[in-house]
Amino acid sequence: MTRKTLLLLIIISIFAGTGNAYSQCMPDTITCKDTLEPGQICPALLPDGYLGKAYNQTVTILPPSLAVFSGIPLIIVKIRVDTIVNLPPGITYEMNADELYPDTAYCILLSGIPSDTGEFKIAITVIPYVDILGSIVEGPPVVNDTSVKIYIHEQGTMIKTHFTEFLVIVNGKNPFTEFTMIGCMVDQVSPVKLNIYNYMGVLVYSEILEAKPGRNWFRFTGGELRPGCYIYTVCNNKIILVDKLIKAR
Repeated sequence: MTRKTLLLLIIISIFAGTGNAYSQCMPDTITCKDTLEPGQICPALLPDGYLGKAYNQTVTILPPSLAVFSGIPLIIVKIRVDTIVNLPPGITYEMNADELYPDTAYCILLSGIPSDTGEFKIAITVIPYVDILGSIVEGPPVVNDTSVKIYIHEQGTMIKTHFTEFLVIVNGKNPFTEFTMIGCMVDQVSPVKLNIYNYMGVLVYSEILEAKPGRNWFRFTGGELRPGCYIYTVCNNKIILVDKLIKAR
């Protein structure tokens, strides 16, 4: 199995959770596209969290279709999670399927209230099922404990995306009724775009600001939107970050 495919399988597995809970999320099929590397996860990096502050993140997954064992490319039929350890205390995962199949978009709802700070290295085991000469064969367990991390910070710390030139500040009111603030920090003058999509993938709002070095804010009222869940993206010319926004009644 190639290192890139192995890493993607590992990242996919941490979102699969345990048990048979099914989330109410919707996959983002508008901004999340398969780049054939293989597979895709959006957002590529998990937002950091605050101690004691509600955390809610929807992740879209497009599973890979191929794996390489001993130099031989094989078709992946499905992926199943075996074990997951070292999740941030207070954070849980719910998925909209307990088995992940190629050529299908899945979403995972990450939620909870972090009860401890630090860097959490997720240790997981994932089992792929591959097609060998027309027979579905369970592949060997794949274990990794260093590739995926979640950072939980003290309240008042700006959430970073681990890029030095573009930082996004968590929106202050979510759910919101009258307005919410979505911020970013840049190191040079550059355009930053905010897009809001409904859960059918329809663009319902768009705004561009000429961000200046330091903190910049979108003040979004959502006056024309009905109460419900929406997906928003914040992007500059290099990075796109995706999160969920809830308008309350």
